[in-house]
Amino acid sequence: MNKFEILSVALSYIEENLLSDVTPEMCSEKCRYSLSNLQKMFRCAFNIGISDYISRRKLSLAAKDLIESEDSILDIAMKYGYNSHEVFTRAFMRLWGVTPSKFRKNRKFSEIFPKLDESAQVTDEEGNVIMFSKKKFDVSHLYDFIQSRNGKYAVCFDMVHLMYINDTFGHAAGDIAIAECLRRIDEYSDDTMLPIRIGGDEFVLITDYDNIKDAEAAAEKILAHNGETVKSGENEFEVSMRAGYAAIPSGHLRYNELFNSFVIAGRATE
Repeated sequence: MNKFEILSVALSYIEENLLSDVTPEMCSEKCRYSLSNLQKMFRCAFNIGISDYISRRKLSLAAKDLIESEDSILDIAMKYGYNSHEVFTRAFMRLWGVTPSKFRKNRKFSEIFPKLDESAQVTDEEGNVIMFSKKKFDVSHLYDFIQSRNGKYAVCFDMVHLMYINDTFGHAAGDIAIAECLRRIDEYSDDTMLPIRIGGDEFVLITDYDNIKDAEAAAEKILAHNGETVKSGENEFEVSMRAGYAAIPSGHLRYNELFNSFVIAGRATE
């Protein structure tokens, strides 16, 4: 297998085994590739370690269960391999910044860490994979919903200074900052809207607005929280976003084209 095929197998294997005790060692065995080389390649391609990716995927699915199911928090914790309520709560708070019980009461959006998209690759003129774009998320399962909003406006957000937060305070702080951005978007959105994380620091709010002025008004209410601070451990830092706008095109548009139009709109204010 080439490098792209190895990473595709690893991502698929992880996704199929999130309810079991899947480990980097098991991924290595499945891919028939050395553990050290797989870990280096995974981190180089996606800017995250295999163990961290597995943990974040489990916690994203657990968050979805908190919203959609009536299972107890302990049952959900056990489902994803956490052997106690306390261990699950500590891990959940590191990613989401709130306890599972508070999340269940106040949130609607759960996919802070969707599945990584193994098709996010760059090839040379001969078709050989030469690199992978980092942290492109697979939101293709939402494609039909987005297409149903043809002609409506999407508000595209780009977080400010995530790299600085990661470098200065650590990646756990970066996760808290991302969760805060999504909290602000989620807090504003109603049942007619859909918030999506489409990249490391990029988000989209799919609205039901036909008029860009309405979309701009929605963005203003969310961006009014710019400069407010969050805490990660003993560190306190500001979280801010920028916003752009994209009308969802009428007619059939390929997933990658739709995805890229959101990214471009989100970065338009840079």
